[in-house]
Amino acid sequence: MTDDPAGWGGPQEYTDVFLRSARRAVQDLCERRGGELESLTCEVVPGAAGDVVVAATTVVLFRGRRCVFRRGIWPPSHPATTRAAIYASVLEERLMTRVVAQLGDDASPVDL
Repeated sequence: MTDDPAGWGGPQEYTDVFLRSARRAVQDLCERRGGELESLTCEVVPGAAGDVVVAATTVVLFRGRRCVFRRGIWPPSHPATTRAAIYASVLEERLMTRVVAQLGDDASPVDL
């Protein structure tokens, strides 16, 4: 069963489901928008009062730039599959509105 009263499972189960769904969504985004998924990972980060907090980080090559997008996914506000769809939608919006193709050799990553 689950140890989460909302029925979403614990952090590991939630993260596993999120990663599967988010990977598909971000790969689809990259195919549609001409990007390349470099990595999609989750890690436990320090939270308030010892709470478990998990953040997802995606690195995408887009318009000649390396872009890094990081968001908290645990504790959850939505089921993992819904959260993954929201994550990919926000990533797409940020890529389309904040990344400008660079002339020259500016290799610094763009934080989204």
